[in-house]
Amino acid sequence: MIARIALREIVTRARTKPFIILTGILLIGVIASSVGVSFLTRETDTASDVTIGVTGDGESFTEVLSIANEDFNPTVIATGSNGEQLLDDGEIDVLFNGTELLWENFPAAGLDLFIRSTVQQANFGERAAALGLSPADLGTLFAEAPIEERLLDGDSDERAIAGAAAAVSTVATFLILQVWGSFLMIGVVEEKSSRVVEVLLSHVTARTLLTGKILGLGVLAFVQMAIVIIGLVAGLLAVGDIEIPSEVWNVVPVLSFTFVLGYAFYAALFAAVGSTVSRQEDAQSAQLPALLPLVAGYIVAISSIMSPDSLPVTIASFIPFTAPVVLPFRVALANPPLWQTVLSLVILAASVPLVINLASKIYRGTLLHVGARVPLLKAFKSRNAAA
Repeated sequence: MIARIALREIVTRARTKPFIILTGILLIGVIASSVGVSFLTRETDTASDVTIGVTGDGESFTEVLSIANEDFNPTVIATGSNGEQLLDDGEIDVLFNGTELLWENFPAAGLDLFIRSTVQQANFGERAAALGLSPADLGTLFAEAPIEERLLDGDSDERAIAGAAAAVSTVATFLILQVWGSFLMIGVVEEKSSRVVEVLLSHVTARTLLTGKILGLGVLAFVQMAIVIIGLVAGLLAVGDIEIPSEVWNVVPVLSFTFVLGYAFYAALFAAVGSTVSRQEDAQSAQLPALLPLVAGYIVAISSIMSPDSLPVTIASFIPFTAPVVLPFRVALANPPLWQTVLSLVILAASVPLVINLASKIYRGTLLHVGARVPLLKAFKSRNAAA
């Protein structure tokens, strides 16, 4: 019977416009993000083709300016007296007469630097020869000082990738839990207001009905989260030559487990608060007790992007109400010890049946109450009386 109820929820919700639109947005976002990451982190080996016109004293630099580097593949031509006309016609990118660079409109910063540094190096060579310095002496004189860089928090590129993975995990979990929790609550309110629930309860128990609804909508919710996870993996694989830290890869399985457990936890809460009202107008305010802990976890995570190993983040990762959004964030950025991650998951997993059991009692006791909103505290106190 639970399977039939779950299938009913899947078929009903999968056809709705909100589900189709949100799934489409996620797909487009995942594809766009993966392409964007690939483009931004790709290292290009293609040098820009440029044409440099030389005239007058500038012709003496023809040979050195013709040497390509990783940024430019230059072609140098002697323009004679036609240089300005060639520049105006777009045949050359810049005109150099030995002491002056002439551009058509605005200087190209990279090409300007290339020409200036190349000419300067050539002048260094001439001056060194005049002073009796050999090329080896000149190389020793201008050798780069062996100064290395080290970041306390690791490579900046790796840190940026870890931050992106943490943000994606936190935002996606928060939004999808909120959306599907609201869907579940709205469904409960609709069944109460239309009296459909009375027909359903004549065939199944309240706990069976609640379990089926949670499972059915959970399948659709996980489909959307799977899109996010696949997109996250695709984005990481699309990264160029930057080495992905191990903790970033660890966030993928952690995100999967925390979302499944977090969905079951919050779906039960949203269903319980939804059963206390009979009108859609009351649903917005009724969901606050279930929504506020989720928002609190989101705020703790996002506000700690610069200090992911802080005490509030650590504590929130062990609290079942906030762990679904905080734990993946902490794993991605703070790389906590394995035992802490496992302990957080165990605490969350152990709390799920307790919350479902409590929610089912409230659900059963208030489901047939039509009319004024039942205060949540009153529903909680009378939960055993409805058993």
